[in-house]
Amino acid sequence: MLWPLLFAGFLVVVVALKYLWPRAESCPQCASPREAGHPLCSSCGWIYEVPGEEDDDYGDPEEEEVRY
Repeated sequence: MLWPLLFAGFLVVVVALKYLWPRAESCPQCASPREAGHPLCSSCGWIYEVPGEEDDDYGDPEEEEVRY
C-alpha cells in the first residue's frame, strides 16, 4: 500500500521539477541557447519572435463584408 503512494509522490516531484525549474531560452529548431539581444540563432539562422513587435510584412488584413 505504501509503494504506490511513494511512486506517485516521486512522479509529482519529477514533473514539478521539470516545469518549475527556470531554463534558458533556446532555439526551437536546433536547441542551442539563445544569445541575448540577437534576433537570429547563431547556429541555424532561426528568426526569433520579438515580443511587442507587430508583423507588418503583410499589411493590414482587409475586413470582409458579411451579408445576411
